[in-house]
Amino acid sequence: MTNKTPFRAEPRSWTLAHFLPGDFKGFKTENLLPADFPAGAYRVKNSMRRAVLASPELKAPFAFDQLLLSAGVSGAPFSAEARVQTAAGWSPWFSCGRFEPRKSASAPAAENAFGKMDTDILKLSAKATALRYRLTLFPAPGKKPLIKIAAACGTDSTLPYRHAPGRPAGAALKLALPRFSQMAQKVGYAGDICSPTSLAMVLSGLGVKAGAIDTAAAVRDYGAGIYGNWFFNTAYAGARGFYTLLTRLNSLEQARGLLEAGVPVIASLTFGPGELANSPLNKTRGHLLVITGFTAGGDVITHDPAAPRPGSVERVYDRAQFSRAWLGNKYGLAYIAAKNFGSLLAVKSKVTELYDRPPRGAKERLKFIESQLVQNERVELLEISGPWARVRALEQASLKSNGKTLSPYLGWLRAEHLGFSLPEAHTAVVKSKTAASAGGELSMGVKLAHAGRPHGRHLNPLPGKAPAASLRRQVLAAARLFLGDKYYWGGRSAWGVDCSGLVNLAFRAWGLDLPRNAGDQLAASRPVSRAELKPADLIFSAAAARPAAITHVMLYSGGGRLIEATGDTNSVREVSFAKKFGVSFSGAENGMTAGGKKIFFGRIID
Repeated sequence: MTNKTPFRAEPRSWTLAHFLPGDFKGFKTENLLPADFPAGAYRVKNSMRRAVLASPELKAPFAFDQLLLSAGVSGAPFSAEARVQTAAGWSPWFSCGRFEPRKSASAPAAENAFGKMDTDILKLSAKATALRYRLTLFPAPGKKPLIKIAAACGTDSTLPYRHAPGRPAGAALKLALPRFSQMAQKVGYAGDICSPTSLAMVLSGLGVKAGAIDTAAAVRDYGAGIYGNWFFNTAYAGARGFYTLLTRLNSLEQARGLLEAGVPVIASLTFGPGELANSPLNKTRGHLLVITGFTAGGDVITHDPAAPRPGSVERVYDRAQFSRAWLGNKYGLAYIAAKNFGSLLAVKSKVTELYDRPPRGAKERLKFIESQLVQNERVELLEISGPWARVRALEQASLKSNGKTLSPYLGWLRAEHLGFSLPEAHTAVVKSKTAASAGGELSMGVKLAHAGRPHGRHLNPLPGKAPAASLRRQVLAAARLFLGDKYYWGGRSAWGVDCSGLVNLAFRAWGLDLPRNAGDQLAASRPVSRAELKPADLIFSAAAARPAAITHVMLYSGGGRLIEATGDTNSVREVSFAKKFGVSFSGAENGMTAGGKKIFFGRIID
């Protein structure tokens, strides 16, 4: 069932962020102890001495020729360094300089055969495939230094910019933030402080006191004589106690996803005369502002600090023009800062199991398992306890106790199976039972943001609903890929399914997201009679004595037959209705009782 033909993701930038307890496997530390998450990742043992956090070799998701570092550290001055691996071997260390509020200085220009550290960005002479980074915290007597987060962002600047798509339909979205104008500041350098003014708006929105002038003083780079050092601006957000990172987004949809999570986006733009209508600037080589929302038509709502007064800071920019100025000219460079990044997580392992409570051993697995999540499925982190994380499974819905409202599944999974993930607009889903990728095998139902061949034989484009008759055939074909497999209680992946897991995956592979459990799938379906049944309609059953408690779901496969994952035979099988229930299919009725079961018919595909 497995085809190893690979496919390739095609963003221009990637971002690695380390802040969860399971993110630091293989890291070397000096004078550091694990902190109690979410207060931080590490705390300094002795603040009279320096402390070091050094990553192992980190394989890049794809080759890069530009690298950005960022970190959130509070309570101590610190520096960040990186080295990269190219075909020529490992480079020397490149430094981003030393950060300390009001005393920061970027490192003197460093250039060698591998590349050049250009203040806050490492520009390479040849593409690299791996990196290492190192944070050094300097002595801070009397303080209690914490490392919250460390991050790296790589870009392949040779990849072309793809013009933003048309104006997508969707509800308007706007975050409420204070409005600060850099131009209203009565200082001679007002024109130079777009970055700290934007950061001050975000920090103020997070509930701390932060003015444009004070923030500018805190982030000033005394080495380069500038206020817009990207590394120092994000470091200052970290010094104020927030999770922060420097990234490059690949689409406006990613920015929208961050806003939906309550995270404003500080974006860097470059544009020429007439290239950004409604801007207070005629042109700029580099200007920062805050993306706060989108109109219903997809245009970009911002707080632009270059406005002459606070009342005119809110500016709406044409989607295509803004996309070119930001994504095209600046590779989507952005700062983000938040009280936590719990909503910016996804499954990084090929599959993980979700439990009602953490099992103490294999015997408790069957007792507590709820479902499985496949790679890239988004979650919201609620808490971490030892090796376990309590999450909301955002892509698996179940009915609340009121029987009317769908909400994400709650449960526990292994914390080490989670990783930072920027919001993505998925463009494809794996339709084969498994498919190979550079990172390993992917299950049916894995959604992807960027696919080199979205119409290839392993993938279905999203969104993209086939005609009903074709869709019915394809859903059944997806389910038949599991025939002969063992039944797996709680399973919802290529490596094992239960009854509703099979149905969920077969529909998901063709762009239809159903609730997770059989009873919820019945609630999502439309009742039909036996005479109306078509292939890929659903058949449900419950104990006759408890007809409201649906315990099983099957796919009608036509000709009086059905496909099911069943514990009765411990298998996925295709059998006749008569063999399953002991009565003729021709005499079946919706709501009938047979073989001690109450039977219902439902339709998803109209």
